[in-house]
Amino acid sequence: MPRIRISNGSNPVGSISGIKREQIKEPTDGSPENGQENQAQSKPANRSIYAKMWIGIVAVVVVLYTVYLLFNLYRTTVTDYDKYARAAADEQWTLVTYSASRGVIYDANMVPLASNTYDYTLICSPKMVTSTLMDRQQIMDGVVSILGVNYEKLDKMIPVDPTDKTDKRNEVAGCDVMKNISAEKKDEFSKWAKDNKVKGFAFVAVPQRYYNYGSLASQVVGYAKNDGVSLNGLYGLEAYYNTILSGDDGYRYSETDEITGGVLPYSDATSIAVSDGNSIVTNIDISIQRIAEEAAKEAYDKFDPIDGVCAIVMNPYTGAIYAMVSIPNYDLNDPYARPYGVGEEAWNYMDADTRVKYVMANAWRNRCVSDTYEPGSTFKALTTCMAFEENLAREDQTFNDAPLKLSEQHTISCWMQKTAGFNHGEETLTKAFENSCNPVFAQLAQKIGITKYYSYVRMLGFYDVTGIDLPAEGKGIFHKNPSKVDMSVLSYGESSTVTPIQLITSYCAIVNGGDLLVPHIVKYITDPEGNIVDEIEPEVVRTVFSEDTCRRVRKLMEGVVSDGTGSAGKVAGYAVAGKTSTSTIDVGELKGLHVLSFSCYAPAYDPKIAVLVVINKPRDKAVGSSSAASTAAKIVEGTLSYMGVERKFTEEEYSEMLKEWYVQKVDGLPASQAASKISVNGLSTLYGTLDMNSETIVARTYPDYYKTLYKTGVVVLYPENVPEEEMLTTRVPNMAGMSAIECVEACLKMNLNCKIDKDSDIKGVCISQSVASGQTVKAGEIIHVKLSSTVPVDYTKQTDAANSSTVVDTAGEDGVAGSNNNKRREN
Repeated sequence: MPRIRISNGSNPVGSISGIKREQIKEPTDGSPENGQENQAQSKPANRSIYAKMWIGIVAVVVVLYTVYLLFNLYRTTVTDYDKYARAAADEQWTLVTYSASRGVIYDANMVPLASNTYDYTLICSPKMVTSTLMDRQQIMDGVVSILGVNYEKLDKMIPVDPTDKTDKRNEVAGCDVMKNISAEKKDEFSKWAKDNKVKGFAFVAVPQRYYNYGSLASQVVGYAKNDGVSLNGLYGLEAYYNTILSGDDGYRYSETDEITGGVLPYSDATSIAVSDGNSIVTNIDISIQRIAEEAAKEAYDKFDPIDGVCAIVMNPYTGAIYAMVSIPNYDLNDPYARPYGVGEEAWNYMDADTRVKYVMANAWRNRCVSDTYEPGSTFKALTTCMAFEENLAREDQTFNDAPLKLSEQHTISCWMQKTAGFNHGEETLTKAFENSCNPVFAQLAQKIGITKYYSYVRMLGFYDVTGIDLPAEGKGIFHKNPSKVDMSVLSYGESSTVTPIQLITSYCAIVNGGDLLVPHIVKYITDPEGNIVDEIEPEVVRTVFSEDTCRRVRKLMEGVVSDGTGSAGKVAGYAVAGKTSTSTIDVGELKGLHVLSFSCYAPAYDPKIAVLVVINKPRDKAVGSSSAASTAAKIVEGTLSYMGVERKFTEEEYSEMLKEWYVQKVDGLPASQAASKISVNGLSTLYGTLDMNSETIVARTYPDYYKTLYKTGVVVLYPENVPEEEMLTTRVPNMAGMSAIECVEACLKMNLNCKIDKDSDIKGVCISQSVASGQTVKAGEIIHVKLSSTVPVDYTKQTDAANSSTVVDTAGEDGVAGSNNNKRREN
């Protein structure tokens, strides 16, 4: 291709001989000159492209990031506002909670039954556990030694080297080492840690419940347990009144400094004051409760009933429950421990699960309100009320207790017919009531008729709960469509069941003139300052019977105790009226066993209390209803004496009190049978050695079987090979100035027998005793006293001196004192 020369002449740049520059064609060959020119021109173009690309990328990133920010801003401020606002508040605001103090449970005299305390949880920060004086092994040994912590558990918590990042134990910020530590153990551990400069451990106080009297009224009071947040009632009053007792926790929500945690000035805190729980004051009187529990435990030990012993003491006019006992019971401060009535060997034989099941089914369960039983002959009083109310019978009306045939399969016979082969024959209703003849009451029911009879049963509340303020109340089991046979059998308390609280509530209606009441454990509720905020008033459900009907039946019940089957329920000076019952199980594995009960009230002339005792299925089939009556008599006597009710002795009662009974010969019998045989005449028994139980064979008694005692006497049972020097001993009380009954009671408290000299003035006071007060004698010894209405001149000084020294020591340090159930032997 021809070259074109560029002139350096006068022609301006950009033109060649008149040719315009844009007309010049660029060379197209690969000559050096052309390559250099191309490179020079391409460099600026490439830089431009790269710059544009980077600008585009940055722009895209900025746009995307802006979109991301906008999206998050929208999410933070709109869609997820609550979440992020709360997170921000958590950084700036602190919530401090204040736990409410649980209310106290008091008895009727404002004695605390359940109060508050604390135990402690030991926590640790594993990687901070160090000491300048001890190594890891020594620290762990100290913790195990003082608190009893499991060594393997501790070893899994505390790292060998706190700086070892590969040890997962160092990743744990904090953990619980041990719970339920007592204040004493806490103090011991804290002192050890301080003395040995051990760091990394701390204690957290945990609110707990403390039961001031251990097992007393355990099923009534129930217990509360800390669930990790607060105390919550699980059984008894603790559960029923849980909301009232708990109160409401308080809190303060305030803005705080992130570094120091202090409240910022001028910040507005939100707070709610803590509201402590209200307290409850019960009708339970711990003195009456103790009396009832001691009597029930004595019956439980003697008769070994499969389903325990129940006892209720109730005010018949208000429905207030003074005492409620269910044996076996348990320690409220240690509810999973061995309960009353379970031998150590038997308990150790059980595994952990079996123990829990046992205490739940037998000890924690309040049989007085949850269990049902056949009321037996105690129901006859109610049947009689119905007949009187309908004007269908009179006390002097004659009946025959010959076997009553209802059908080919059902014949009702008197208990005498079953045991002796003959019956009472013609007798008045009064006598039939005293003799407890079943056919007579079946005849009464048939006169009343099914519809009317069961209408009364419903009015008495047996188809419903009583409404007592305790959880897990049961109710009776009755036929929905009863037949004539069902009604006839129910007339004497069989074929249907009731709860003990239902039965005694119906009896209170007879005592108070016909009103069915709601029974109450709680008397009133107080606020934390002690002001009454709610008083539980007596509540009448309905009036079932007229006063005249009730008066007539009460008179019949007096005869049962004075002249009939309830004679074991007599209490000198306190006229007792009631009805006994022996309900027999006819089918199943327990066939032939009895449910024994006695429902009564006293004094008959001015009732203060109603009492029910149920001894449920003693293993010895020979035990009769006198066991329940004698147990109730102990409760009646102790309760009325404690209440300050004056005794009113009749001449007959004085004579009856001094009547003497031979100690029954029981050698070779098991202790339960021996106790039952001796108690027929009202005598009580006491085991002479600590290792005796209901199956131990009795080798001898003290006093021996040829001795005579008053009905209130006590007999000590001994197994073989007990020498004289190892026999149970006690101390003689000072009886100077005491009345006849007071002398008898003083001796009984010390497990002694008292006899009044025949030439004494029975209405006088003690002026001498055969064994000086304070002397040590064998338990069961007979102490003779002389009474006189004429007191010697120097008698006052003598009495005062004696009273200041050894007046009825009911807790002698080396005597058997306080109760007939005490088994301590003098050393």
